[in-house]
Amino acid sequence: MKNIDKLKKLLISTLNIKDIDKITDEMGPDEIKDWDSLAHIELVAGLEDKFEISIDVIDTSRMYTIGDIKKILGKYGVEI
Repeated sequence: MKNIDKLKKLLISTLNIKDIDKITDEMGPDEIKDWDSLAHIELVAGLEDKFEISIDVIDTSRMYTIGDIKKILGKYGVEI
């Protein structure tokens, strides 16, 4: 499975997204209803598990949008 597909699957399950094709890199908690603080922590844990990385606290707090998540994954060597 490609990394983008892993990310999409995780976003769908963690953030309860019905139509992943309508999600853009600019979207964040303000646009995605179920992206609250608990979902954020579950998302980070899922990213660490799926991509076998350890995301530091600073990067966790800088995940404001889907695009930010992709950039941060890139920082850890995960190509999306």
